[in-house]
Amino acid sequence: MCFDIEVGTRKAGNVSTCGFSSGGSLAIGIALHNNAIGAGLPQPRHIVAVSPGEVPWNDEEKERMKRLSDTDVMVDYAFMSKVEKFMRHGRTDVPEYLISTSRGDYTGIRKIHFFYSSSEVLYGAKEEYRKACQKYGVAYEIDEKPGIIHCYCMLPYFPEAKETFGKIVEILRK
Repeated sequence: MCFDIEVGTRKAGNVSTCGFSSGGSLAIGIALHNNAIGAGLPQPRHIVAVSPGEVPWNDEEKERMKRLSDTDVMVDYAFMSKVEKFMRHGRTDVPEYLISTSRGDYTGIRKIHFFYSSSEVLYGAKEEYRKACQKYGVAYEIDEKPGIIHCYCMLPYFPEAKETFGKIVEILRK
Protein backbone atom coordinates (compact mmCIF):
# COMPACT_ATOMS: atom_id res chain seq x y z
CA MET A 1 0.00 0.00 0.00
CA CYS A 2 1.03 3.57 -0.63
CA PHE A 3 -0.17 6.34 1.66
CA ASP A 4 -0.58 10.09 1.33
CA ILE A 5 -2.93 10.65 4.24
CA GLU A 6 -4.48 13.85 5.48
CA VAL A 7 -6.00 12.73 8.77
CA GLY A 8 -9.48 14.04 9.43
CA THR A 9 -10.56 14.36 5.79
CA ARG A 10 -12.67 12.09 3.61
CA LYS A 11 -10.63 12.97 0.52
CA ALA A 12 -9.09 10.00 -1.26
CA GLY A 13 -5.33 10.04 -1.02
CA ASN A 14 -2.62 8.05 -2.65
CA VAL A 15 -3.87 4.75 -1.22
CA SER A 16 -4.36 1.53 -3.12
CA THR A 17 -5.41 -1.79 -1.66
CA CYS A 18 -5.12 -5.12 -3.41
CA GLY A 19 -6.02 -8.59 -2.26
CA PHE A 20 -6.61 -12.10 -3.50
CA SER A 21 -9.48 -14.32 -2.27
CA SER A 22 -9.95 -13.53 1.44
CA GLY A 23 -7.46 -10.72 0.92
CA GLY A 24 -9.71 -9.30 -1.80
CA SER A 25 -12.51 -9.17 0.71
CA LEU A 26 -10.16 -7.53 3.22
CA ALA A 27 -9.10 -4.93 0.64
CA ILE A 28 -12.76 -3.94 0.40
CA GLY A 29 -13.27 -4.43 4.14
CA ILE A 30 -10.68 -1.77 5.02
CA ALA A 31 -12.82 0.86 3.31
CA LEU A 32 -16.02 -0.51 4.86
CA HIS A 33 -14.51 -0.51 8.33
CA ASN A 34 -13.28 3.05 7.84
CA ASN A 35 -16.89 4.06 7.17
CA ALA A 36 -18.26 2.00 10.05
CA ILE A 37 -15.98 3.48 12.69
CA GLY A 38 -16.06 7.02 11.30
CA ALA A 39 -12.27 7.29 11.37
CA GLY A 40 -12.21 10.01 8.73
CA LEU A 41 -9.29 8.40 6.93
CA PRO A 42 -9.19 8.80 3.17
CA GLN A 43 -10.67 5.98 1.15
CA PRO A 44 -8.44 4.02 -1.21
CA ARG A 45 -7.89 5.49 -4.64
CA HIS A 46 -8.09 1.98 -6.07
CA ILE A 47 -9.29 -1.29 -4.66
CA VAL A 48 -8.23 -4.38 -6.56
CA ALA A 49 -10.21 -7.40 -5.41
CA VAL A 50 -9.26 -10.68 -7.05
CA SER A 51 -11.91 -13.33 -6.39
CA PRO A 52 -13.06 -11.67 -3.16
CA GLY A 53 -14.57 -14.16 -0.78
CA GLU A 54 -17.57 -13.66 1.42
CA VAL A 55 -20.04 -15.81 3.28
CA PRO A 56 -23.07 -16.14 0.98
CA TRP A 57 -25.93 -14.31 2.66
CA ASN A 58 -28.98 -14.71 0.46
CA ASP A 59 -30.59 -17.58 -1.41
CA GLU A 60 -29.58 -16.35 -4.88
CA GLU A 61 -25.90 -16.02 -3.95
CA LYS A 62 -25.93 -19.43 -2.25
CA GLU A 63 -27.48 -21.02 -5.31
CA ARG A 64 -24.99 -19.41 -7.71
CA MET A 65 -22.08 -20.61 -5.56
CA LYS A 66 -23.53 -24.14 -5.31
CA ARG A 67 -23.88 -24.36 -9.11
CA LEU A 68 -20.24 -23.35 -9.57
CA SER A 69 -18.92 -25.86 -7.05
CA ASP A 70 -18.61 -28.58 -9.70
CA THR A 71 -16.37 -26.42 -11.92
CA ASP A 72 -14.09 -25.05 -9.18
CA VAL A 73 -11.13 -27.29 -8.39
CA MET A 74 -9.90 -25.11 -5.51
CA VAL A 75 -12.84 -23.79 -3.47
CA ASP A 76 -15.89 -25.88 -2.67
CA TYR A 77 -19.30 -24.43 -1.80
CA ALA A 78 -19.35 -26.57 1.35
CA PHE A 79 -16.41 -24.54 2.65
CA MET A 80 -18.09 -21.22 1.89
CA SER A 81 -21.27 -22.31 3.63
CA LYS A 82 -19.31 -23.18 6.81
CA VAL A 83 -16.56 -20.56 6.89
CA GLU A 84 -18.63 -18.09 8.91
CA LYS A 85 -18.01 -20.15 12.04
CA PHE A 86 -14.25 -19.75 11.57
CA MET A 87 -14.53 -16.06 10.74
CA ARG A 88 -16.49 -15.34 13.90
CA HIS A 89 -14.20 -17.52 16.03
CA GLY A 90 -16.91 -17.86 18.66
CA ARG A 91 -17.58 -14.13 18.83
CA THR A 92 -21.00 -12.58 18.42
CA ASP A 93 -19.78 -9.02 17.83
CA VAL A 94 -18.18 -9.42 14.37
CA PRO A 95 -20.02 -7.01 12.05
CA GLU A 96 -21.94 -8.52 9.12
CA TYR A 97 -20.03 -6.31 6.67
CA LEU A 98 -16.82 -8.12 7.61
CA ILE A 99 -18.42 -11.54 7.09
CA SER A 100 -20.13 -10.65 3.80
CA THR A 101 -18.40 -7.56 2.45
CA SER A 102 -21.02 -6.90 -0.21
CA ARG A 103 -23.30 -5.87 2.68
CA GLY A 104 -21.19 -2.90 3.87
CA ASP A 105 -21.35 0.85 3.44
CA TYR A 106 -19.46 1.73 0.25
CA THR A 107 -19.78 5.50 0.71
CA GLY A 108 -16.75 7.36 -0.57
CA ILE A 109 -15.14 4.41 -2.31
CA ARG A 110 -13.91 5.66 -5.67
CA LYS A 111 -13.39 2.52 -7.74
CA ILE A 112 -13.18 -1.23 -7.34
CA HIS A 113 -11.58 -3.52 -9.90
CA PHE A 114 -12.89 -7.08 -9.59
CA PHE A 115 -11.13 -10.03 -11.22
CA TYR A 116 -12.71 -13.49 -11.40
CA SER A 117 -12.68 -16.80 -13.15
CA SER A 118 -16.27 -17.41 -14.18
CA SER A 119 -15.73 -21.06 -13.21
CA GLU A 120 -15.01 -20.47 -9.53
CA VAL A 121 -17.38 -20.64 -6.55
CA LEU A 122 -16.63 -17.08 -5.47
CA TYR A 123 -17.85 -15.82 -8.85
CA GLY A 124 -21.27 -16.47 -7.33
CA ALA A 125 -20.79 -13.32 -5.19
CA LYS A 126 -20.19 -11.10 -8.23
CA GLU A 127 -23.80 -9.90 -8.46
CA GLU A 128 -23.91 -8.92 -4.79
CA TYR A 129 -20.77 -6.80 -5.24
CA ARG A 130 -22.20 -5.26 -8.40
CA LYS A 131 -25.40 -4.32 -6.54
CA ALA A 132 -23.42 -2.80 -3.66
CA CYS A 133 -21.36 -0.68 -6.05
CA GLN A 134 -24.47 0.49 -7.88
CA LYS A 135 -26.30 1.28 -4.63
CA TYR A 136 -23.48 3.56 -3.46
CA GLY A 137 -22.50 4.99 -6.85
CA VAL A 138 -19.08 3.34 -6.81
CA ALA A 139 -17.31 3.00 -10.14
CA TYR A 140 -16.37 -0.61 -10.79
CA GLU A 141 -14.97 -2.91 -13.43
CA ILE A 142 -15.39 -6.66 -13.52
CA ASP A 143 -12.87 -8.69 -15.47
CA GLU A 144 -13.84 -12.31 -15.85
CA LYS A 145 -12.15 -15.18 -17.60
CA PRO A 146 -13.88 -18.52 -18.30
CA GLY A 147 -12.55 -21.94 -17.37
CA ILE A 148 -9.65 -20.83 -15.18
CA ILE A 149 -8.85 -21.57 -11.53
CA HIS A 150 -9.48 -19.42 -8.46
CA CYS A 151 -7.01 -16.50 -8.22
CA TYR A 152 -5.41 -17.60 -11.48
CA CYS A 153 -3.54 -14.32 -11.97
CA MET A 154 -1.33 -15.07 -8.96
CA LEU A 155 0.38 -17.61 -11.22
CA PRO A 156 1.33 -15.57 -14.30
CA TYR A 157 2.67 -18.56 -16.21
CA PHE A 158 -0.03 -18.81 -18.86
CA PRO A 159 -1.39 -16.12 -21.22
CA GLU A 160 -4.61 -15.22 -19.38
CA ALA A 161 -2.83 -14.97 -16.05
CA LYS A 162 -0.02 -12.83 -17.48
CA GLU A 163 -2.56 -10.52 -19.08
CA THR A 164 -4.58 -10.07 -15.91
CA PHE A 165 -1.51 -9.70 -13.71
CA GLY A 166 -0.32 -6.96 -16.06
CA LYS A 167 -3.69 -5.18 -15.74
CA ILE A 168 -3.44 -5.26 -11.95
CA VAL A 169 0.08 -3.83 -12.02
CA GLU A 170 -1.06 -0.99 -14.29
CA ILE A 171 -4.02 -0.18 -12.04
CA LEU A 172 -1.77 0.01 -8.99
CA ARG A 173 0.77 2.19 -10.83
CA LYS A 174 -1.80 4.84 -11.70
